Amino acid sequence: MTRSTTLPKRKMKFVERRLDGGMGMAVARRTYLRRVTDSETKKERWETWGEVAERVALGNTLLMKNIKGLGKKHQDEEYEIMRKHIANASLLMSGRHLQHGDETQPERNMEVFTNCSTASASYVVFYLLMNGSGVGRAYDDDMCVVNWDNMPNVRCVLSEDHKDFVWGFDESVRDAKHKYGETDNIHWFEVPDSREGWSQAIELMEVMAFEKKFKDELLILDFSKVRPSGSVIRGMQNRPASGPKPLMNAIERVATVKGAGMSPWKQALFIDHYLAECVLVGGARRSARIATKSWTDPEVFEFIQIKRGGFLWSANNSITVDEKFWKQRTQHAKKVLDSVLQASYYDGTGEPGFVNQHKLVQNDEGYDDYIDGKYAESQKYHPMERTEKLLSLVARNASAKLYSQIPNPCGEISLNMLGGYCVIADVVPYFAPTLDAAEEAFRAATRALIRVNTMDCLYSREVKRTNRIGVGMTGIHEFAWNTFGFAFRDLIDEEKSQEFWNTLARFKRAVVEEAESYSKKIGVVTPHTNTTIKPSGTVSKLFALTEGAHLPSMREYIRWVQYRSDDPLVRKYQKKGYPIKELRSYKGSTAVGFPTQPLICRIGMNGELVTAVEATPEEQFKWLMLLEKYWIVGVDAQGKPMEDTGNQVSYTLKYDPSRVTFKEYTEMVSKYQGLIKVCSVMPMQDTTAYEYQPEQPVTISEFMRVLNEIETDESLLEDIDYEHLKCASGACPI
Repeated sequence: MTRSTTLPKRKMKFVERRLDGGMGMAVARRTYLRRVTDSETKKERWETWGEVAERVALGNTLLMKNIKGLGKKHQDEEYEIMRKHIANASLLMSGRHLQHGDETQPERNMEVFTNCSTASASYVVFYLLMNGSGVGRAYDDDMCVVNWDNMPNVRCVLSEDHKDFVWGFDESVRDAKHKYGETDNIHWFEVPDSREGWSQAIELMEVMAFEKKFKDELLILDFSKVRPSGSVIRGMQNRPASGPKPLMNAIERVATVKGAGMSPWKQALFIDHYLAECVLVGGARRSARIATKSWTDPEVFEFIQIKRGGFLWSANNSITVDEKFWKQRTQHAKKVLDSVLQASYYDGTGEPGFVNQHKLVQNDEGYDDYIDGKYAESQKYHPMERTEKLLSLVARNASAKLYSQIPNPCGEISLNMLGGYCVIADVVPYFAPTLDAAEEAFRAATRALIRVNTMDCLYSREVKRTNRIGVGMTGIHEFAWNTFGFAFRDLIDEEKSQEFWNTLARFKRAVVEEAESYSKKIGVVTPHTNTTIKPSGTVSKLFALTEGAHLPSMREYIRWVQYRSDDPLVRKYQKKGYPIKELRSYKGSTAVGFPTQPLICRIGMNGELVTAVEATPEEQFKWLMLLEKYWIVGVDAQGKPMEDTGNQVSYTLKYDPSRVTFKEYTEMVSKYQGLIKVCSVMPMQDTTAYEYQPEQPVTISEFMRVLNEIETDESLLEDIDYEHLKCASGACPI
């Protein structure tokens, strides 16, 4: 493993927690562990978890060079605390940090270390998606100021010498120059070979449409400089490049919006979807989005219906509502509510959802400054000067709105709809040896996230203005049982489990105190928001923990992973006794079954464990309200509510549509949805009719039978595939 000369010598002894031997190790190898050369054997091997802790702690603490007045001694101390807690898994930085964190962090852009973001222009949505960020956007009428009917006619061309050029299909640069020439009405743009270059191509299209004077002119985008498909991308762990074709194809689809007679918000929704598909085709980056629209917009009903039938799948849609919506109940409000309930229940998708904008923490100090249109630029990305007029108009409209916050795609962070980031981490108090050690981990996470906010990024002005962070928790149910002896139904009995809730409030106060004191120490704004609970799907799987605030979905299950039938591993697994099944629906594919049991099922809960299926919707809403009271908002030592500096709890409440009627569903949503900040309410899907189920529930006797038939072989490790890395809530499709 390559070591930086700045790596401090180890001072503390630390515990290196073992990854979960089955799924955890498989997830780690697929997502976070790097291949390194062993210093003794000189052979290539996987990183250890302790080595991950070292490089992630090093990368984060090297950010102190961005901060004046902090000496080497403080850096070494912070490194030791971070390394100790990450190695022990009492602190789990979000997956972006585990994947990318190392000594190069100070030279990289912050987007690589952020999970999600918001944007108010299509080219920015595209740029952030390419950086691996999930993106939220408000498609309110006043936030979509570009009429794409005014975009120029666009042609994509490629040099005939380019490796990806296809004769008879692509238009060559040579032919285009011969055909179109270079008059004043013909605009040529050579697309640079970078994420920034691709975004600039979309920016040019968007700003020309905004300026309304190029509708009858021609824009030719030359992709000859873009590296061909299969080329190595060094900044993406040497993964293969997609080549220029995905973006060329996406731009051709964007061009179909022109003349289709759609309102600007609808144009933007389609265009962002086409660009998100392009990112997904790249293979190495996810494409997670949330699309919101205000309940007061005239065309809100079209937005409610727009995904029905399986369209525009790259975004999760939500209606932004406020206190008036739930209390006033005008004819329009009732019609919107009924339309949403009909679509979300009968489509079986849970969409669109609701976002209670009036409950999201919003601080407008300095917000009007964005009217200059210079709130989306960084050292790596400089918008064109003419783009500032577009961004200025959007900012002017946003500043006139009563509510200017929307959540990120997973719903756990309150963000400025003009643009902002969620910078998040998980603390696992279950793995901390004492409550004092857990508090130390919460404080360490707070400082680490504030340091991330010193990195260069597109929204540096917003980051400096708000310094938002999200310190979260995972493994909450294991912690409650192990430390206090409380199961889920004990926890929602507030009086009975008061000791647990007081402890969460103690941790909340520690985060608030640390955020204030550390921000003052390094000369930055105190974070506008500080606590959250994110979905925590992938990082929790490393140690088989319950994910974020969610209850376990199953007690025991068989995790089926697809392989090509001729893969030698299939025969090896079969020989060792793993269940195998040939898939008729997927020709040439074989599924191997891995028996899997969450940690919470191994800690002896004496039959008191409650799964998500077994908890009623009312119980789950009560759970969310208590989490908001004690962890998101917090209470002081006397039990009085603190000033709300929290974000949100990302939670997917699942109900059984075969047991819950539409009338009951309507009553449930109407009663509870307005009482919490954000919650996805989704129906459970019956997957038993499908030949391939990623996760098949089994009884404990079936589980033990399969387990007993497997011959242990440490050289034959379990695997995991794409299906298991999806966010279980559906909030962050990859």
